[in-house]
Amino acid sequence: MSLRIISGKYRRRLLKTPTDDSTRPYTDRVRQMTFDRLGAFLPGARVADIFAGVGTMGMEALSRGAASCVFFEASSEIHELLTGNVRNIAPDARAICWKTDIRKTSFRPRGGDDCIPYSLIFFDPPYKIADQVYPRGTLAPALKLLSRETLSTPDAILVLRTPERFPTPEVTGWVVHDCWELSSMMIWILTKPDAWTEDREEAAESHDELSGQLNDPAQNEEAESDADV
Repeated sequence: MSLRIISGKYRRRLLKTPTDDSTRPYTDRVRQMTFDRLGAFLPGARVADIFAGVGTMGMEALSRGAASCVFFEASSEIHELLTGNVRNIAPDARAICWKTDIRKTSFRPRGGDDCIPYSLIFFDPPYKIADQVYPRGTLAPALKLLSRETLSTPDAILVLRTPERFPTPEVTGWVVHDCWELSSMMIWILTKPDAWTEDREEAAESHDELSGQLNDPAQNEEAESDADV
């Protein structure tokens, strides 16, 4: 499968992928729509690409102006491809490729203090374990840990991908803010439970900006048009 960076500094650069179906990267169309809807939240973002695969989402974020990205991938073979993609495409980027088990990691890579707290988190578990994000699931402790203020900003956005017809996720430490049904999958936008309380003026302003941008029909139409190019 051929994958390319869609937009930004590394536009049209190709990512190496495994010859089998051991990864399930976002298609070009879905990535285009997802990143166009995230829009203004990308420049300067500190990104965590969890279940990174070959780095599709993190590399796109770096290309579009993210300040840093920590990639998390457990498979030795896929991690090697991921490392090669980052080295060949974005050697100048602030990026860390960490081979680690998501269920055991601290999310604090050695030498990566400047990459934390994360402001944008991509969480893309294999479909067969997507239901483990629920409070008693094996992925719940990792998500709860990520919600701590030492690891993610108060206004952090967590992007969760699941199969289509997936029930509204209950995620420890996070609440569902929005959901986009794209292709044969669902993209869930989650934020901190107390991120938008009325007594936090700055957060409220950010929330208005987030709601307006993520739900702007004109912008969504433009994103869909761009994705067809």
